[in-house]
Amino acid sequence: MKILVVDDEPRHRRGMDNLIHALRPEDQVLVAKDGENALELVRSEKPDAVLTDIRMPNMDGLSFLKMLADEGLRAKVVMISAYNLFEYAQTALRHGAYDYLLKPVEAEKVEEVLRRIEGQIAAESRQRSESEELKHRLSLASSTYRNHLLLSWLNGSLSDTERTELETMEGIQGSGTVIFSEFRIGPGRPEGFDPAAMSRHLERAWAVFGEASTLSVNVSRKDVFQAVTILRTSKPIHERKPDIRQTVAALGAEWAACGRLTHGIGPACRSLWTDAPQAYQAAQTANLYNFHERWNGIVFHDELLPQSDPILLDGERLFEALQGRDADAAVEMCRAAFARLAENGHADPNLMKECAALALMQLKSRIGDYVDRQIGSAVTDSAVKEIPCCATFQELMAILEARLQDVHEALRRAQADKSELIVAECLRWIQENAKQELTLERAAEHFFFNPSYFSTLIKNRTGRTFSEHVTEARMRRAKDLLAENRLKVYEIAAECGYQDTKYFCRVFKKQNGVSPEAYKHASFPQRRREG
Repeated sequence: MKILVVDDEPRHRRGMDNLIHALRPEDQVLVAKDGENALELVRSEKPDAVLTDIRMPNMDGLSFLKMLADEGLRAKVVMISAYNLFEYAQTALRHGAYDYLLKPVEAEKVEEVLRRIEGQIAAESRQRSESEELKHRLSLASSTYRNHLLLSWLNGSLSDTERTELETMEGIQGSGTVIFSEFRIGPGRPEGFDPAAMSRHLERAWAVFGEASTLSVNVSRKDVFQAVTILRTSKPIHERKPDIRQTVAALGAEWAACGRLTHGIGPACRSLWTDAPQAYQAAQTANLYNFHERWNGIVFHDELLPQSDPILLDGERLFEALQGRDADAAVEMCRAAFARLAENGHADPNLMKECAALALMQLKSRIGDYVDRQIGSAVTDSAVKEIPCCATFQELMAILEARLQDVHEALRRAQADKSELIVAECLRWIQENAKQELTLERAAEHFFFNPSYFSTLIKNRTGRTFSEHVTEARMRRAKDLLAENRLKVYEIAAECGYQDTKYFCRVFKKQNGVSPEAYKHASFPQRRREG
């Protein structure tokens, strides 16, 4: 694979160059100092992947990415930035960036993204080969070739010769509309699912509303079936919305055991021949919005409303909520933000997925110093692999909520481990300084905590108060000194932090059931036997 590294900092360029050579010695690595230099290399060298900084002189990373898109250059671009800013990531994604990494970049992340790019390039190569083979097969069978012509027409890719062939074909003259249908096959689907049978079933259902011709659309995923129906009718289909919804509901119920069936209805076409390609694109777009369950499996193109600016999660507030007693506050914050973003089913599903993926990547960056890498990797996998494949809003929220629960549990464990260490250090500090004046305020200041929080922490972790631990430490010290029988009682009191000997004697008797003198005398015969 040929890889281009773009960075205006020589040290960063060399570092990434050396890293890629170490990870993938068989790959060719090119370097460029800015976007202009990189654009020239992409034009001439045709690299498979580009790893570029965002902020650079002459032409920055985002401008470079836009130039690639404008010129139709297909390199997979990974943006690298030290700035965790939503607008950068969103712009990069909108201009076709493959991924977005934050500095300092870990070797594992570079290796993982290059491996994914290599896999996608291989898949695209296979898909191109399959497409060429499919063209050959289509030319051999007239009915299949007809469908090929129709799909090429709808996709706007007809050659002049094909256009001449298709222009006189029946079924595409007059008025009507285009319907795009998608069937997502469930995990428990019957092994005998027949795409041809599904196409016939759809055609019969839509034939109630006019002259219907249904074609299956080739997709790379085995669990997704797509079809387009060209419906010729003199009566605008949008005037029959209630009947159509009833038909769709019946269709969906019939296939519910196998998966989820959805439809997008394009605008009315006065002339199918001239307007159907645009209607087809509109129907595909409308179907995407079935991501939102509120549409019940059917979206008419004219029902979609203009979108407002996205409402995003506050990353810091989310992180603070995740450090609470449970994850409920964080989950509710996430639900509320994405419910607003969804705009009652009018938000672009791809934008919602981008926002969800970015929210997880921001969270992953924020928790880096708090939890182990396994949790961070799970968050990244969800952002990069799971979220883009979400079919519904509920599925998206389930992934987000699952990762929030994971992060909360990881933070809770990390905080518990840290708290136990601090409490152990505090108890050791009390023992070592038992002779000194020990107060909760002094201890809290020593360990950089708020006194009230520190008091609660010790009580929750040990079941005893700070003052009880001080008394216990002093009593242990007192018993040791009394057993040695070298010091007077008042000297032992002072050694244990008590300036008032009488008070020391009262505390000792209360804790041990005997006075210091009695304890000393009781210990003496024991010492003689041990000696």
